[in-house]
Amino acid sequence: MGKSDVYMKRWLSNKQRFADLINGSLFQGRQIFTGENLKAEGKEQGVVIRNPDGKEIAVQRYRDIIMMAKDHTRIVVLACENQEEIHYAMPVRGMLYDALSYADQVNQIKKTRSKDKTFAGAAEFLSGLNQTDLLFPVITVIFYYGEKEWDGKQELHGLLGMDREEYQILKQYVPNYKINLIDAGNLDEQMCFQTDLQIVFGMLKCRKSKKELLEYVVKNQEYFGNIDEESYNALRVMLRSELSLKEAENKTGGIDMCKALDDLYQDGVNKGVELGREQGMELGREQGTELGREQGIKAFILDYREEGYSEEKIRSKLVRRFFITPEQAQDYCKADLTGTAP
Repeated sequence: MGKSDVYMKRWLSNKQRFADLINGSLFQGRQIFTGENLKAEGKEQGVVIRNPDGKEIAVQRYRDIIMMAKDHTRIVVLACENQEEIHYAMPVRGMLYDALSYADQVNQIKKTRSKDKTFAGAAEFLSGLNQTDLLFPVITVIFYYGEKEWDGKQELHGLLGMDREEYQILKQYVPNYKINLIDAGNLDEQMCFQTDLQIVFGMLKCRKSKKELLEYVVKNQEYFGNIDEESYNALRVMLRSELSLKEAENKTGGIDMCKALDDLYQDGVNKGVELGREQGMELGREQGTELGREQGIKAFILDYREEGYSEEKIRSKLVRRFFITPEQAQDYCKADLTGTAP
């Protein structure tokens, strides 16, 4: 696991922020879940499948974040997968993760029922579940923070191409699975969020321009002027500037991102000025070389004309001497006669 993954998981594992992520992205800001009612769960999920020949195969996956939400009589499993790059098979990946979550729940119930022996018949015994047993719903969100707008399929039917005419008759019989995508840099409703997610998602809209980014950070200086280390590291990941931003610790022990970005912006300005100077010098050398070549060709034509060479012979010599095409040689000869540029 890379540092970027660790930074993002730590940042989003804050219970208040995680609840806000779910509420703001899925429920338009309605306070369905609260941080106080969330409990972090183990991230490992797996199931053992037995082949017809009796051989067992273990299918195991690790979630980025799993929280159990308990609110009076309602229990919901909330999960988050972080993505820096677009994953074009995400509907299948998400479906597998959710299926493993449900398989884990079934296995837990089976263990309980095998201990209390409360089966009321052969069907319950074979299932390992009582007829009245229920599973907890699983809600998974895909938190994508890459710069490019997400262009992958967001549901299984799209990945299967079920809208094609030849598949229409089958569509109603093929179960669909839709991912809950949060494209952090392209959200239109930041006001749905009540924690610092609102400010951070607004910042991501400006990340393609250092000038706009600096202006946004300065405008929201109250937040960016004193952020904690976890938030600072997460912002560096989302800005893809992990190695560029300079830390600027303030007197209160927090980090002043305004200062850090100002230094980064000024570095960019200085580098831009230096690059422009170098490019200007190189352009001048190229233009000088081209001008000297033009003058040399004109002198070459004039000398051979004075010596009485035919135009055809002069053009032939131009092609061999200056590595130009016969058409270019003809243009140079005509231009020299008329006094115009070739």
